[in-house]
Amino acid sequence: MKIKHRLLMFVVVFIAVFAIWFVYSGITGAVVFYTEIPNESGTEIQAYFCPRDNCGEKLSNLINSAQEVECAFYNLNLKNVKDALKSKNYKLIVDSDGEKYISEMDYLARPEGSGLMHNKFCIFNNQTIFTGSFNPTKAQDTIDANNILVINSKYLAENYLAEFREMENGWFASGEKTPNEKIIYDGELIENYFCPEDSCAEHLAEVLKSAKSEIKFMTFSFTHDNIGTILADKAKEGVEVKGAFDKSQASSQYSEFWQLKNITEVKTDTMKGLLHHKVFIIDRDIVATGSFNPTKNADTKNDENLLIIHSPAIAEKYLEEFEFVWGNETAA
Repeated sequence: MKIKHRLLMFVVVFIAVFAIWFVYSGITGAVVFYTEIPNESGTEIQAYFCPRDNCGEKLSNLINSAQEVECAFYNLNLKNVKDALKSKNYKLIVDSDGEKYISEMDYLARPEGSGLMHNKFCIFNNQTIFTGSFNPTKAQDTIDANNILVINSKYLAENYLAEFREMENGWFASGEKTPNEKIIYDGELIENYFCPEDSCAEHLAEVLKSAKSEIKFMTFSFTHDNIGTILADKAKEGVEVKGAFDKSQASSQYSEFWQLKNITEVKTDTMKGLLHHKVFIIDRDIVATGSFNPTKNADTKNDENLLIIHSPAIAEKYLEEFEFVWGNETAA
């Protein structure tokens, strides 16, 4: 009798284990292991657009109010930002192209090579990040079109600190995977990737492929053939695709402007400065932004960062900037 009970228990346990395996198996039959996405609440995400929002002043104020400041900038020559940094306990990493403007400061520069240290971010007090397309230079602050985000997130700060430490230790254009690639912030998903180790173009491609109704974009340099083809394919499927290109970059024979100009609605800018955004807005719900230009070099050689924010409220702010930029563009 005891043997029968034991046999029955074995069968029940076996069936239960098999059921769990079946439920959590993918289509291919491999077991899918789920890890919990970090979840946190915080203050409202701040989005600013240069030059009208005085991005340099926003950055210098953040530096002045912080105890600890760690920044990585492709280029830096804005006096108020430099002065704010020099008054603090700061760490600074720059690209070798920008060393000549900060000779009086303490800094680490990426060695000259095939790629760039193209990031534009700061971490304040190990808990707040500043990132986007904005280099703190006079031109970027006064005439170029840029965007920045300020987010009070311990998980994103952990990501950016990990990237900073890698570069600080000489790991440029390489490193470990991002600690928190996805987080839930105030109930909304944020994805965070660093190039080249996280394959930024793949993640951007994935979110673009998910578009159901519209894609709007503002780009400085856009030469990544796969991303361009995805946009062309989406337009052929009936998705509204509209894009603004910087005129100085769109003239290149390698620009995706030429692939898209007869398939989608694209324009080049007529603004005084550069159209320096690296922004894609998907279905009025998702924003991809950061330092990452959709180019092969940005994906494989440069140090870059990318945020994909699933938030209608943030998308609305970026759509307002898109409409402003679109009104300052010249039809193809």
